[in-house]
Amino acid sequence: MISGPAASHRVEATAYPAFAQFGWVSPPVESTTAVRIAELAGAGLNLLLPAWSDSGYVTDNLTRLTYAAANGARCLIWDRRFEAFFTLDVKSPAGAALLDTIVATYRGNSGFAGYYLGDEPPASEFHLLADLHRALRERDPDHPAYNDLLSAPAAGGWSAWESYVRAYLDSTHAGVLCYNEYDFTTTGDRGQFVQHLAGALAISRAYGIPYWTIVQLIQHGFYRALTDGELRWQVSMALAYAARGVGYFTYWTPDPDPAWNWQYGLIAHDGLRTHWYDLAAAFDPRVRAAGERLARLTWLATQHAGSVPAGGTPFAPSAWIAAVEGRAALGMFSDSLGTRHVLLVNSDSLAARSIALTLPGARRVERLAADGISWLPVDTTHAAAGPRAAFDLEAGDFALIRVTGPGEPLRAGAGPGLRAEPNPAAGFARLEFSAVHGQGRIEILDTGGRKIWGRPLGPGSSTLVWDGSRDSGGGVAPAGLYFARAEDAGGVTVVRLSWLGRR
Repeated sequence: MISGPAASHRVEATAYPAFAQFGWVSPPVESTTAVRIAELAGAGLNLLLPAWSDSGYVTDNLTRLTYAAANGARCLIWDRRFEAFFTLDVKSPAGAALLDTIVATYRGNSGFAGYYLGDEPPASEFHLLADLHRALRERDPDHPAYNDLLSAPAAGGWSAWESYVRAYLDSTHAGVLCYNEYDFTTTGDRGQFVQHLAGALAISRAYGIPYWTIVQLIQHGFYRALTDGELRWQVSMALAYAARGVGYFTYWTPDPDPAWNWQYGLIAHDGLRTHWYDLAAAFDPRVRAAGERLARLTWLATQHAGSVPAGGTPFAPSAWIAAVEGRAALGMFSDSLGTRHVLLVNSDSLAARSIALTLPGARRVERLAADGISWLPVDTTHAAAGPRAAFDLEAGDFALIRVTGPGEPLRAGAGPGLRAEPNPAAGFARLEFSAVHGQGRIEILDTGGRKIWGRPLGPGSSTLVWDGSRDSGGGVAPAGLYFARAEDAGGVTVVRLSWLGRR
């Protein structure tokens, strides 16, 4: 659950894909050829990170950029000249001159996404990263610096992880939060994957930036082999939790190492395609189509029916969805007209299942087609609470569903009671709350999912008045559709608010 905002909204990076798909790591320098990068794009990936033992040389980086751009992809670039800043002051004349040179090398390249500054940095390096992020942003605001962060187990637990991530963002003002979490081990699964997603989403929303997650694919060390369904399940859950990017660990298999005993990524260390490549090439286009659409919607809540993982919110019947038959995760989104969208996930990662939803007030139910463009009508049957639609999903797979027709309010878990009056509202809207559990929060979101106003809520019942004011940037919100979203320790309640403007 969100405990409150930690920073103001930040402008998203313009050079990042709307939904990033990548493999950490990319082909090694000697395999960075036109054919190999076209092969990577053929797996549905649109962002390249450095190689395992990347040279960091300008000529090698420019080659990767050229091939990426030719295949509609972009690159996060590590330049070995960044290593000089372990001893060179970023703010010194020599440091400034070196950064000017690095930025000039890449800034105008169409295949360039941003500056790669390292994997899993310790907190002791945040002061240096802060200087580098700031200096690069001043010189090249469209191509932000990037780091992949530690998981909670590596950071020392949940409280330590949240403090670590917030300290990183407070220091660097990074344009994206990216972390890795590998749940499936040889001694028993951690059961923390969903908790990580929920935590990353809460922090990214508080800071006004997107988040990416790197998921487990390759068997190595004490991380066990996965099934196809377990890989799909990780990616599908990330979509349900509004991730704006998913990376596979790994794309190219590192060279043999007895310490890690690498098995196979999408491409084996000898350059041959593996079973994982074929799965990704079939799955990733659907993932991107859904991810890019979800990026344009407002995320409202995610809940779980049939079983509730750690960090998840249990399903509660509401005017959005009255009943769920089967084990499912339900990512709930809305477009600018208030149309319901549900990212439905088969929570069973080992077996195909049929999942049925009862959708009160639904006039039309559609499912995004495999081409990522068309919406296909879904047959419904009659149920007491509304039309019932069934979906057959492979193990861990997903479907993006669009529902036309009234469906308010949305409830997830045992969220607080919420009413907005008058609605439509002109001049002010009175927000009435009841049954708030512990400390809660109310937010007004625009149809782009951006928080424009928010206040803490105390336990019990209360009333607040919103007069159209914005928290960030000042001014008054223009007339239009907004969402009032109340959240506490028990869950979430959302109502649409038609705002006619201040008079």
